[in-house]
Formats: sequence, structure tokens, C-alpha cells
Amino acid sequence: MRLTLVLAALLLGTAAQAAEQLDPFRITGTGLNSFKAIALLPQPNGNLVEIFEFPTQSGSCGDPACIGIRRWTTNATQIDSLRVKAAALQSVKAATVDSRGRIIVIGPTQGAGADGSDFGVVRFKADGSDDTSFAGDGGTAINFGLGQGNNDYPLAVTVDRDDNVIVAGSAQRSAAGDTDFAVVRLRAADGGLDTTFSGDGKTTVFFDLGPNTRIDQANAVAVRNDGKIVLGGIALDSTISRLRPVLAQLNVDGSLDATFCASSCSFNAGYNSINNGRRVYYFGQQTAHADEILGIDVAANNDIAIAGNTYSDDGATRQAAIARFDGSGVQQSERLEPGLNGNGRYTDVRFADGAGTRVIAVGDSGPGPNYFIAQAFTGSMGFDSTYGNCLSSNSGLCFIGGSGLGDDGPNNAGQLFLDARGRPLFAGSFVISSDPGRSHTLIQRITNNSGPLPDRIFRNGLQ
Repeated sequence: MRLTLVLAALLLGTAAQAAEQLDPFRITGTGLNSFKAIALLPQPNGNLVEIFEFPTQSGSCGDPACIGIRRWTTNATQIDSLRVKAAALQSVKAATVDSRGRIIVIGPTQGAGADGSDFGVVRFKADGSDDTSFAGDGGTAINFGLGQGNNDYPLAVTVDRDDNVIVAGSAQRSAAGDTDFAVVRLRAADGGLDTTFSGDGKTTVFFDLGPNTRIDQANAVAVRNDGKIVLGGIALDSTISRLRPVLAQLNVDGSLDATFCASSCSFNAGYNSINNGRRVYYFGQQTAHADEILGIDVAANNDIAIAGNTYSDDGATRQAAIARFDGSGVQQSERLEPGLNGNGRYTDVRFADGAGTRVIAVGDSGPGPNYFIAQAFTGSMGFDSTYGNCLSSNSGLCFIGGSGLGDDGPNNAGQLFLDARGRPLFAGSFVISSDPGRSHTLIQRITNNSGPLPDRIFRNGLQ
């Protein structure tokens, strides 16, 4: 694998006019095949861990998708050799880190017998080596087994205050085209199913907005300080053939939290019966357009931030979308962002501090050319005009993985984390015109000269 270490940050615009800019910690990676960046994770000792999807590697990993792990010091010095891990995953979907610096990676894995795909969960020690205390060999598979092809897809992962692992995604039901939110909680001690959660460690949540093809899918998960689980994703209304952004909140025992959207919530697009632990939302105008939640976070006061995209203007033009709710599911504010050259999208979001005085979202925009974006908002979700020199009100930073004035694309932003100094840690994949057949990886740290410092270093019992 060939690495390019760039210690001079690339920023579109005049960096001197912006409070924040791209940090010198900027590393791109490429190889003989395509790579997909997943996350740049902060560890308690200050080191950073890069997680990416590595193609099949002869001699070390024959799986459809392998896990690439690289560890870096805060000064962008590689700590040890690249680790390529075989974990029987069909793809790598998300990653996180716990209070001991252990690395958790998820993705679908082929089930046994007649089962389709299962939730695959792997945990590594802080140094990237196998953690055999987790499920005996470092990995486990969870089958919901609810019908059709029994295809269960994990899409998001987090940990709670006790380092228990929480994974969310979707599970097929018996009716054709029917899937529900699917959530599992695994014990930190041994990786086994936590039977204090819904009796067997697993639960599902349905929205069923239309009469058929009832697709409900959790794309994002976060945990409050009190252990309640907040989920964000999509639900298909087959009557109008549109995706709606939906949220659910679970009690610690896995039951729906009836205090969340109790009885009804505003801005629910008329889905008045979806309440008592669940809610439907819409970005922008209430029209028959498609919206999507891709990222979610929870502040210390239990406020919720969601981020994703919407087609609210005309049904054809995508915009990045972000909104804030209080802990009971009441919408407080939202903001839409066209993106640089249009077609904006947020893939993840973080509260910068426990009070949520600043909110940061990352994503991408394009095509023609393609960019990555990082954007800051005030506590009331106004554009933070002190932050950057790009996007609405100079509230963002626009950057690329390659050289020139834009990537050929597509650019795909990954997850967002913050380090102990509040610096955003970004990961993304990009394609350049000189190498159109392969995607490359970018990990990029962003400064935090003007923003608040996190009052919790590792969220959900970690921060």
C-alpha cells in the first residue's frame, strides 16, 4: 500500500480569514484496489486510529471485505505497521472506540444455513490486536431471524457508559419488502447478548408508514448519559414512494420511551399515530419529497442533533439538512445547506460540548467537481459565520482529497469524531481523474481554535 503524508493542509479559499482551518494532520492512502474510509477514532492516550475497508488481500484476508487498521500519534507519525484483519464481513459499515481505547467495527456477515446476512461485530484491543475476551475470538454474529431471507444489516454502532456495545440497522420481517429498525446490545465483559435489554439483547422498532413495502432502517445511533438509546433513520411511505426521516428513543431496558414524542409531535408530516417513543419528521417544506437521516448525536442535556439530506425544494435537488430536538422529541430548529456547487449531504454530526453551544456536521457535495465539507452551527442552529470561509455565511470548510480545484468523485464522507481538544476528526473516500478506477482514503483533522472544549472526552460514559 502506498501512503502519501501531506503536512501542508489544503484548503479552498483564504485560510487566514477563517477561525478554523485544516490541521497539518492530513493523510491520504491508496493501493492496488479501492479503499473505503470509515472513521478516524480518538483514543484515551491521545493516539488516533484509522479504520477503513480493505479489499481482499492474498495471504492475510480472503474475505469480501477486510478491516484495515492504522494507528497514528497526534503528530501524524505511524505507530506500527498496517494491520489487515479478516472478520468474515461482507462490508465494513461503521466503527467506534470505548473508554479503554478498544476498537469496535461492524458490518454484515453471512449467516448460517438458510439465514441471509447477520449483524457482524468485531472488537480489537487498543493496539489493534485481536480481543479474545470478546465472544471468545474477538467477533460475534447476531441473527434476528424474523422472516423472508433473514437478512439483517448493521449500519451504526456506539457504546454506553459501561462500554456495552450497541449496534443498530435493519432486520427483515416475514412480509415481502418489510424491514424494521433492529437494535442489539452486547455486554462489554464478554460480547454476549445483554439479556437485561429486551429480554434477549435484541429489539425491533417499526413505523410502517405505507400499506406495503414497509422499509424501516436505522442509520444512526447515540446513547444519552442516562443510558437511553436514540435512533435515527428512514421509513418508506409506499403510498407516495418517499423516504421520511424518523427517530425512536428506547429506555435502558429496550422498551420504547413513551416520554419521547408523547401523544404527538409537531412537524410530523401528518403521521399523528407515530408517537410514544417514535416520531416522523421532514426537512424543509412539507411536500412529497425524500429525506434521510445519516448521523445523530446527543448532548449532555439530552438534546438531539440529526444530520442527513433532503430534496425538499423541488424533489430533484439534494441539500444537506440538520435539525435539533430536545430530549422529548420536540423540534427546536433546523438548517438546510446547498453545499459547494450544490448536491450537499451531511453524513455525521457532533455536539462540540455538553451544552451544545456549537454543532459540527461533515459531509460531501458534488458532482462536478466533488468536495468534502465541514460546517459549524450555533446552539440555535444558525450558521456560525466565525468558523470557516466556505458554504453559507462562511460557516464551513471545503476541501478535497486530491489536488487541483476539486476531486473527480464521487466523494463519500465517513464518520465524525472529536478529540480531547475538540478537534474534528474526519474520514472520507475520494476518486481523482488520473485514477478513476480506484477510491482513495483521506483522514483529516480540523483545528478548534475558536470553539468550546468538550466537557466529556469520550461520549456515553467515555466522554
